[in-house]
Amino acid sequence: MGNRLGSAQSAYLRQHAQNPVDWWPWGAEAFAEAARRDVPVFVSIGYAACHWCHVMAHESFEDNDAAAFLNARFLSIKVDREEHPDVDDAYMAAVQAMTGQGGWPMSVFTLPDGRVFHAGTYFPPQRLGQVPSFMEVLHAVHEAWTHRRVQVQEQAARIAEALGSQRRRQAQLATTAAPTQGGEEPRSSLDSAETIGLNGGIGASAGSPGLSRAGFAGLADQVLEVLAADEDTVHGGFGAAPKFPPSPMLTWLLEESAWAQRPETAAEPGWPADAAHLSVEPAADRAGGLAMHTMEAMARSALFDQVEGGFARYTVDRAWQLPHFEKMLYDNAQLLGAYARLSVHPAAELAVQETASRAARMTIDWLQRRMLTDHGLLASSLDADTVTEGGSREEGATYLFSDQQLFQAGQEAGLSEPESRRLAELNFGVPADEHALRSGAPLNITDQTPRTLHFQDPLSTVDQQLWERVLPQLRQIRAARVQPARDDKVVAAWNAQAVRSIAEAAALWNDPELLVFAEVTADRLWQTHAQAHTSDSAAIFRTSYQGAHGGGLGTLADHAQVANMCFALVSAGAEGTTWLDRGTSVLRFVLNEFVEAGADQSALQVLDTLDTDGLLATVQGGAAEATPVDGPEPSSIAALAQALQQGEALGLAMQLPAVKPDPHPGKEGVLLPLQPADLLHHLALIGPQAPLAVGGSLLAAGRAVQRSPAFRVTSGSAEDIAEVRQAGTLLGIPVEPLGHGVVPSPDQELQLSICLNSTSGGMCLASQSTVAAALAQLNV
Repeated sequence: MGNRLGSAQSAYLRQHAQNPVDWWPWGAEAFAEAARRDVPVFVSIGYAACHWCHVMAHESFEDNDAAAFLNARFLSIKVDREEHPDVDDAYMAAVQAMTGQGGWPMSVFTLPDGRVFHAGTYFPPQRLGQVPSFMEVLHAVHEAWTHRRVQVQEQAARIAEALGSQRRRQAQLATTAAPTQGGEEPRSSLDSAETIGLNGGIGASAGSPGLSRAGFAGLADQVLEVLAADEDTVHGGFGAAPKFPPSPMLTWLLEESAWAQRPETAAEPGWPADAAHLSVEPAADRAGGLAMHTMEAMARSALFDQVEGGFARYTVDRAWQLPHFEKMLYDNAQLLGAYARLSVHPAAELAVQETASRAARMTIDWLQRRMLTDHGLLASSLDADTVTEGGSREEGATYLFSDQQLFQAGQEAGLSEPESRRLAELNFGVPADEHALRSGAPLNITDQTPRTLHFQDPLSTVDQQLWERVLPQLRQIRAARVQPARDDKVVAAWNAQAVRSIAEAAALWNDPELLVFAEVTADRLWQTHAQAHTSDSAAIFRTSYQGAHGGGLGTLADHAQVANMCFALVSAGAEGTTWLDRGTSVLRFVLNEFVEAGADQSALQVLDTLDTDGLLATVQGGAAEATPVDGPEPSSIAALAQALQQGEALGLAMQLPAVKPDPHPGKEGVLLPLQPADLLHHLALIGPQAPLAVGGSLLAAGRAVQRSPAFRVTSGSAEDIAEVRQAGTLLGIPVEPLGHGVVPSPDQELQLSICLNSTSGGMCLASQSTVAAALAQLNV
């Protein structure tokens, strides 16, 4: 039996195309059909690489009895959370509010208008203790719908109103300054008596709360104190199991540390190559230490694929020994950028730099070999499970090696017997037995036990060389195994983040070939996902499959991340002004379509999605605003703040539409340009309490308080310009496109200016002959 999912772009939906459940894809048509039939809606949300999604699909959605009950008494909708992150976010808030936890698969029951009245996650086929079976849940929901309809509707109304209130409060944290005493004009709590204006002078810019260096330094101190208290000082990372890579936070920590290494005077030696002698601010030194400890630990752990590269989603244990094996593009897109930075970071020791370089380069290689689709874009994920020849699913089966297999691989690679035995001695991995690992039960490991690959300590030079010698053989063994399924759906935001990181790596390593790969991939993304909206603005479709985009426009994150990608390509040295123009056109669309004045025309409203059919607004009690809290990815608010800041630094502020209501008396109806600080009010409240939730926003704020500088090169050698691009990437300072007539020449002395641009104009500081001298001017 087939259903409506067979032609879906989503691999997750297509996985359910032959279920006996009469699935509908997400959309107004499905809810209209539920209203016509007068039945409740069952919304099942998951994603292709999700292990427990596969489990519930096999147990319940392939079961004829469960399917018959669903088909007769419900309208069933299947949602790919990666395709519809806004839907996932809205319903996850309901699940968490109602159950105190969340996860996938998500199982939600709604009225025919989408409002939730019951929700959960995975339900087993038979009752497990206090957890009811899926059929028990279906019968209970049907009974309530049939005999207690009024109470069900009242509960749905209460939940929707609560979700709307919660979302509006979170959104207003980002865009509304806290009121002050005595009727004063609202100001950000990050302000000090004097703020660094964006024209390079002292004093707040009109209509903007501003962000002061002193205020942000104080906030950074608080954030680092909280992170240090939460750090796992033994294994790296933060908190207990399960252990997730803190991806959005790492770039800010490294950038904060890089600013601490900058020269204080123009007379000091070059930067960053000769930065080891510089005194380091204690708070920023902590930032670097926190990042490096975690990143070094992750890079030698089972979270990282030691054979092919790429990072798994998370580990079930605090020591990073047993991952859930799905590999997500959004994780790897962020992590490869962070590791590329660490590979040349002036505060890192050589051994740490080499470890980081290996992780970043292997991840790029994995993206190019395993994740690049036939249409030249990057797939979304690799499955956690491997489907064996017998048809059963085994999590991680592709990735595990026994001691005997390592020994045999060493022998086949030409290693001596002692060297081959050493391979097994290096591995502290564990069997893929989550229950045993969590319970502390004996693992009963023999030389025949398949295990994860995990190095407990940094490898010595000799051991690292040994491992490199056996890698070709391990890859050959791995390639002969059944491979996990790949979700070939292309997501704009994730591809944009990956291209951004690859472009940054090209700048950090002075790698022209890598930059070409980034440009080619970015152009394919643009040609497939971008659509002209007006003569000077462009919209972005969220997904594509086999070279054709999906029907729905992207979220705020999709648009903001594409703009960030464009500006990263500009800074890395992409030819001409194409990418500057494209990034500007996307920001114009965002400011015109996603940003609007609030109901009283005095506040700012930033939408997370263009909810054209109004379904999500109904689910959330009328709320549709973007929230500033990071998840595995930077929040859409953080992504937009970063794009605005980079655009501002590149001199685009005056080319963008004014959308922010002027708060001054007598200025009703007057609109001002939107600035990064206008989106970052939440940092003062959330940063000291839950810093891992605002890493992306900290990155935008840290750049803004430096007056959003940009490097402008008017002459210099190719080596000089490469040094400028490397320094700019480490510090978050974009490099303007080279002007007409600027041709790198070994005979020319570097002429480098720092330019400060704002909505009220711009200025360039005096030209200097070294990066160090140019940076020193920012200390004035």
